[in-house]
Amino acid sequence: MSNLVDSPRQAVVREYIDALASHDSSAVKFAPGARRIENGITTGSSGPGLAKGLDNAFYYHAILAIRDIEFTESGDTVRATFLIDAGLRRKRIVTVAVEETFLVPDGTIHLIKAKLRLRFRRTPR
Repeated sequence: MSNLVDSPRQAVVREYIDALASHDSSAVKFAPGARRIENGITTGSSGPGLAKGLDNAFYYHAILAIRDIEFTESGDTVRATFLIDAGLRRKRIVTVAVEETFLVPDGTIHLIKAKLRLRFRRTPR
């Protein structure tokens, strides 16, 4: 769902982030040859393949919530940072810090470069 303060490119990226949690890629605008690279490894090599993954991949179904979304934009590039709470049976197990850089030159996502880091909470002894 687009935010009233999002730029047009940020709105495209927000639809992708929303689809991570909703498992509904119908509003996401991928270029046909879109690619996604996560921590240096290619995890998607076509727009249709990325959309199918958002809809069906088991690992996205562990997402319980996405929060603290922030955008910066420079030219055709949008950088998004956010936190993903993931778990099973509605119980959070881990929080993942995500930084994704999107190339959005024409209203469609052409490239996503993602960096994910697990966030651990220290428990008192």
